[in-house]
Amino acid sequence: MDSLRLAGGLALALVLFASPAPASIIGSALDNGDGTFTYSFEVDNSSGSFDVSSFSLDLPLATHDWDPNEIASGGDVTVPDNWFAAEGIPVTGLFAQDFVSLDGSSDVLAGSKLDGFSFKSSYAPGAVNYYEFSAVGDSATGSTTGPAAAPVPEPGAALVFSLGLGLVAFHLNRRPRGATAA
Repeated sequence: MDSLRLAGGLALALVLFASPAPASIIGSALDNGDGTFTYSFEVDNSSGSFDVSSFSLDLPLATHDWDPNEIASGGDVTVPDNWFAAEGIPVTGLFAQDFVSLDGSSDVLAGSKLDGFSFKSSYAPGAVNYYEFSAVGDSATGSTTGPAAAPVPEPGAALVFSLGLGLVAFHLNRRPRGATAA
């Protein structure tokens, strides 16, 4: 009888603590060659166990250099039909980029994929956290590629800075030796 209770207790614990299988948010960064990156995202819910109605990128950025709204609202973010984008509330980072389905017909259903989410930024790529949600309260988290580091300085700016330092050093070395300040 005790082994039956133990087995029943273990089965109940597994049911209570089992988490739903999440979708994957697959991020990529394309270097545009002009100091910016195009970040693109796909919701891969092929092996997920719940429909994804929204997801949020939790970014370690104190500021951002794109308008977080979708293009249809005058922003800089591309989204698929029946989705919108907006600034969200970060969970652990400093800024959140949200993507939300407008109705259940555009959710990313379990067993499917959806791409078409993108924006451009000068912030360099790195690992960022994401949070995904269903319309009925299921949620999961993971990590993907997104804007995570300070903008990469353009080579021209670094060259000008180096030349400026060189000129200052040259000027300081040209002062006559042994001269005293008046």
